[in-house]
Amino acid sequence: MAEVILFEHANFHGAHKHLFASERNLAAGDDNFFNDITSSIVVKSGTWEFFRDSDFQDFEARLGPGLYHDVRTVGITNDTVSSVRRVGS
Repeated sequence: MAEVILFEHANFHGAHKHLFASERNLAAGDDNFFNDITSSIVVKSGTWEFFRDSDFQDFEARLGPGLYHDVRTVGITNDTVSSVRRVGS
């Protein structure tokens, strides 16, 4: 099973959101808190792609397992992630 955790602030602080599947719109009406606030990421397993816009538009980065204390160090603009796609199965 693939898993990624998005954090509200750098260095894994603040609110967090676990994802186990692709999320085409982090601004969805039922759970929109994590749209455009991601500042750090933990990829627990799998490979994930991160996008600036919903529906996987405006690609920013592809990340594999690891700790990403500040998204800016891997080419993601701070507080812009709007969709996340799991790569492969």
